[in-house]
Amino acid sequence: MIIGTESETVEFKQTTGEKKEAMEAISAILNKHCRGTLYFGVDDSGFVQGQQISDSTKKDISRFINDSIEPRITPTIEVLTIEQRNVIKVSFSGHNRPYSVNGRYLIRTGTENRKMSTDELKRLIKNDDYSSKWEEELTDYSYDDLDDNSLQDFFSSAKGCGRLVMDSYDKEKLLSSIDLVKNGCLKNAAYALFGKKARVGLKLASYATDNKVTITDLKLIEGNIYNLVDKALDYVLNRINWRVEIGTRKREEIPEIPEKAIREIIVNSFAHADYTNSPEIEIGIHPGKIEIYNPGTFPDDLTPIDFISKNLPSYKRNRLILDVLFRSRDVEKSGTGFQRVNEYCNQQNVKWSFRKEAYGFFFEFVRTNGQTVVQTNGQTKNELSVQEQTVLDIIRNNEGLSKAEIAGRIGKSERSTQRIISNLIKKDLVVPQGANQSRTWKIKE
Repeated sequence: MIIGTESETVEFKQTTGEKKEAMEAISAILNKHCRGTLYFGVDDSGFVQGQQISDSTKKDISRFINDSIEPRITPTIEVLTIEQRNVIKVSFSGHNRPYSVNGRYLIRTGTENRKMSTDELKRLIKNDDYSSKWEEELTDYSYDDLDDNSLQDFFSSAKGCGRLVMDSYDKEKLLSSIDLVKNGCLKNAAYALFGKKARVGLKLASYATDNKVTITDLKLIEGNIYNLVDKALDYVLNRINWRVEIGTRKREEIPEIPEKAIREIIVNSFAHADYTNSPEIEIGIHPGKIEIYNPGTFPDDLTPIDFISKNLPSYKRNRLILDVLFRSRDVEKSGTGFQRVNEYCNQQNVKWSFRKEAYGFFFEFVRTNGQTVVQTNGQTKNELSVQEQTVLDIIRNNEGLSKAEIAGRIGKSERSTQRIISNLIKKDLVVPQGANQSRTWKIKE
């Protein structure tokens, strides 16, 4: 009987006399795929020959694996009977790469086990150092601690775009299918993504200038990742400039920065954050830029330009979190984020920049100027100056402020502030409330 063929994750050995070669296969497969299967008693063609088995056979194999491979792994060793012939099945897995066999580092290529080059070994070490083990760790939270609304919304989105195959909503089955549960326990990624009282941090701020001296709006939010992605995107879209193009059949509103590019960078920040240190994603709206801070270090010696120009594979710090955001279509295609952001920005002639810090990474979309075209009831109003836009944002986010309070926030005299407010009234954007002594302003409906 033939049970299959060898592959990059499956190895056949005729007898346990080939233990040395078998250990090489295990280490090579672990370094390539982190898991695999080895059969003793099967020849290279997949034909079951059988294997003599004694009381100590399984113990001998386990001990040999333990002595040969570093770091140590805990394989599952079973005896199978196929057409009255005994076969030993060794299932193994491990995520602490690189693995060595008797001091040698091998990599699986097809069905061969070859020695890794120095560069390959360096890349493997760098890649695994970047990957997070945190999201795989188990928690004491129960299914009741997860937000049903978030989960059901995810289910509908993922199923609707064809990235989840499931007939009907079932919380436990859903979490199992997206690998957020192990042995009935929720993983850290599950609670961070969908927890009712998850405490992932998000700082949303608007500034009067391109430095961070004068804050016109500040919101500090905690919640689960799935909900925070939308809150972050909404905050940006409600504060950037839009223009209207009227075609022969429809009216199209176009943001100054491509919405898909903004979403991609926001999702990237949540997907690649370092959650071992209670991170806080930050978004800053400035007159000349939109700044998004990712509290997760970028891979050493690499920049977004490297991923664009060299077509490098992505480094996935939080595989489970990224997979959920991909399935819900927050990410168009997994693994090509910076390339797509660059394409979206090029289409609208939007410039971007980046900078790496010791504990995080900043991505900036460059805004073309400090003016905006305001759309009200389908009509295009006059352009706003930076000061007018700043005051408009303050009134929008803090209805009920007095003239003196607004003046204090923008660092202007009350007379100058009144002139700015008067311009906004003339442009039909704000309306006064109350008598002169207690007058405040609000956005015109």
